[in-house]
Amino acid sequence: MTAFYMFRLYYGIFWGKENKELHAHHTPHEAPATMTVPLVVLAVITCVAGFIPFGDFISSDGEAYTIHLDGGVVAISLTVAIAAIALATWMYLRAKQPVADRLATTFSGLHKAAYHRFYIDEAYQFVTHRIIFGCISRPIAWFDRHVVDGFMNLLARTTQSAALGIRFMQSGSVQRYCIWFFAGTLGL
Repeated sequence: MTAFYMFRLYYGIFWGKENKELHAHHTPHEAPATMTVPLVVLAVITCVAGFIPFGDFISSDGEAYTIHLDGGVVAISLTVAIAAIALATWMYLRAKQPVADRLATTFSGLHKAAYHRFYIDEAYQFVTHRIIFGCISRPIAWFDRHVVDGFMNLLARTTQSAALGIRFMQSGSVQRYCIWFFAGTLGL
C-alpha cells in the first residue's frame, strides 16, 4: 500500500501535469535561512553520527546482534512492493489520461463514496451527537446536575445550619469557653 501511494505521489509530482493555476500568485524561491540552516545542521550531525563508535551502547560486548530473516516473508514483501510500484507506474505514468481517472468515470458511484470517505465522518457524527450525546450524555448531565449537585448542596446547607447552631459557642468570650470546656468535661 505504501509503495503504491508513494509512487503515485512521485509520478504526480515529478511526471504529472503542472498545476500553475493553483499557485499562480507564488513564484518559486529558495527557502529562507531559518529553514535551511536547521536542516543543514541536522544533516551534518547525521553524517558525523554514523562514524561515532557507540557499540558499547548497543550491547555489553560491543558486538552487533545477529538478525534472523525469514526468506518467505522477505520474498512476499518484496513481491507485493514491486507489484504495487508496477501498478502505480501503469496507472499514473504511462497513460495520457491516468487509469484512475478512467476508473472514476466508469465506477462513478464507488468513486463518489470513496471521495466522501465512505461517509464514515457522517456516521461518526451521527453516533457521537445523536446516540452518545442524546441518549447517554444528557441523562448523565441531568443526573449530575440534580442528584449529585443536589446532594452536595444538601451537605453544604447542613454544614451551614450546624455552624449557625453552634456559633454562639465561638463568641470570643473566654468565660463562655471555660463553661463549655467544663460542661464537656462533666459530660465525659
